[in-house]
Amino acid sequence: MKAAFLYIDKAKHMGIESVAKPVCGPNDVLVKVNTCALCGTDGRMYEGTKDVTKGFVPQIKGYGEGKFIIGHEIVGTVEEIGSEVKNPAYKVGSRVIIVTSIGCRKNGCRACREGNYNMCKNNRPIGYYYPGGFAEYILIQDAAVKQGVIIPVPENSTVSDEHLAMVEPLSCVINGQNYLNIKEGEYVTVVGAGPIGLMHGLLAKTKGAKVILAEYSSARLTTAKEFGFDHYIATKDTDFVQAVLDLTHKEGTDVGIVACSVNKVAEDLLITMAMKGRLSFFAGFPKENSILKLDGNIIHYKEVSIYGAFASNRAQFEEALELIVAKKLLMDRIVTHVFSLEKIAQAMEKMLDKEGDALKIVIKP
Repeated sequence: MKAAFLYIDKAKHMGIESVAKPVCGPNDVLVKVNTCALCGTDGRMYEGTKDVTKGFVPQIKGYGEGKFIIGHEIVGTVEEIGSEVKNPAYKVGSRVIIVTSIGCRKNGCRACREGNYNMCKNNRPIGYYYPGGFAEYILIQDAAVKQGVIIPVPENSTVSDEHLAMVEPLSCVINGQNYLNIKEGEYVTVVGAGPIGLMHGLLAKTKGAKVILAEYSSARLTTAKEFGFDHYIATKDTDFVQAVLDLTHKEGTDVGIVACSVNKVAEDLLITMAMKGRLSFFAGFPKENSILKLDGNIIHYKEVSIYGAFASNRAQFEEALELIVAKKLLMDRIVTHVFSLEKIAQAMEKMLDKEGDALKIVIKP
């Protein structure tokens, strides 16, 4: 099979190799990859800004040291089912979504015991520990099959593989909003108009919220205006805090969502919060600069709740799949580009150009 390998000898080093198709064992499921979308995490690994060597083990014997297959926003078709896999929901020829996080599933692990595999300290995600979706085939191995990472797509669904690849990022957005209890008529301020920020806005609109979208990049803000949110703030040349207060009649925003990895955004967004507001640190922060300066008195006197969010679980994947299949959330504006596997490095560069016209990019092996 053809596979795109990320080589760890230097930054931005990817190449296509022909390797043996994975062998499906008795407890495995072999999936032919239809589409796999690029994620910001893939971009950081490609750029070399995310350390991919700590704790890394070779994904499959025979692939060799110092290289691996990334990609975790996967849609595929079941190619082969191991003889010991008895789940009647799995059928050869059916389309499936693959959940990313694979926990250790040990009795002593609280996260796994409670089904929060994404929070497992020994989480072994697809596209990092296990080979990912930037290849013609992906083997869903024994532990992942037993955990239940394979989710069948309804057979009558007409949604394209390109749009179904948005299930994974949307599931993360759902995880982030599950804590926020967004109500109809509330103001929701999202900072960051990348694909994730836009998905946050779209999901909040389904709940009847009034969405304020803030973005520094003029190009991204122009694109975001096609989504029809209620208000937009160009933070490059506007006092962000004052703009939010003006739009919310000085009351502040009921919900704030940090959808970009900028410390000042989180610090300023807290200042804009309404009484009993809910603030989500959806995005992570740079490891070398992750300490924030937050006004504790705002949190105290306004009773502001602050939440973190990381990845997602199977239930959130299922909810995301249902929303996309039912076309309650349309992905036609989110998915902007499709590349072949051979052009994956070009696709990476396209994604990393923050002033370009790309939102979500999908790879078709």
